[in-house]
Amino acid sequence: MAPSNEGDQRVVETLRNVVDLPATDRSRALVETIVDLVPCTRWVFARYAENDALCEFLFSEPCRDVEATLKLLHDERSRQRREARSGPRTAATLVPIAPDTYGVTMLFADRRATYAMLVCMRDQSVGPYSSSEIQALWSATLGGSEMLARLRIFDVDGDPKRHALERAVPTLYVVDREMRVESFWNPYDEHPNPMGALLRPENHRLPPVLEKTVRMMTEGWFNAPERRGVQVAMPLPFLIVRVVPMDGATGPRIGVLVERYQPRNSLVWAANRFSISDRELEVLALLLKGESSAEIAERLSIAESTAHDHVKRLLAKTESRNRAEMIAKILGWHMESH
Repeated sequence: MAPSNEGDQRVVETLRNVVDLPATDRSRALVETIVDLVPCTRWVFARYAENDALCEFLFSEPCRDVEATLKLLHDERSRQRREARSGPRTAATLVPIAPDTYGVTMLFADRRATYAMLVCMRDQSVGPYSSSEIQALWSATLGGSEMLARLRIFDVDGDPKRHALERAVPTLYVVDREMRVESFWNPYDEHPNPMGALLRPENHRLPPVLEKTVRMMTEGWFNAPERRGVQVAMPLPFLIVRVVPMDGATGPRIGVLVERYQPRNSLVWAANRFSISDRELEVLALLLKGESSAEIAERLSIAESTAHDHVKRLLAKTESRNRAEMIAKILGWHMESH
């Protein structure tokens, strides 16, 4: 089936057989473990991003009708979710699965979100699923839900420039040719957090790492107007900076758009450097997203006091006086002053 539009094209790009994934891919490991545990004739697996968009679509055999398969998944997910509003579920498949006869759906979820769904199907020759097989699948559903919940916290793979276009509104600056900040808007100011503190101007100047990057990106702009144009740079592995030519009442200006990019491997680096535990790493990832201790506690299903304790240990391990300093160290951003 040829994609009819850009949206269809993105869906088709997610279509992969599990063997196409690297052996270290967690989705591949999860699916392979389950189908080895309880064999089936064929299966379909879908994983969802935070906005409920399909971000991974795996299958056990060539997908002859993408549209029909996606509709099956959508209908099955809706029906199973209605039956399991509070969390994961393992149950008989509720949508028609012909030519197969028996189906079991594993809904990897919690009360807030659906992380993934695996539909396992058997034909008449294999026979129905036994109670012991259902129990094994239920255990796998519980473990898989926890694993996929953690995976979503770190799930920011992809091309950084494309990723920048898909994220929330960035921090915005308007600066003059001397790099003085004339206007500033920071979305983090609505919900103060360490990232907001790092990006806030001081004495009407850009933070040092930004100023150095913007100077390099806009070198020659004011003497050679033809060189002015949108540019993208990553001064740190965690930061995307875009510059845009602007015109002000008294002459040319520079628009600066800054966005955090947090790939998984940067947190692994932080874990190794500061001896951070798996649970502390989850807390750190949510801190980098700007979530409060209360929000972290809710996301990780722990007490708020426990979340506070994790933050205290992170501060101690990174030898930081406060959260802003800790985030700066994690990002490799030295707290310089003018």
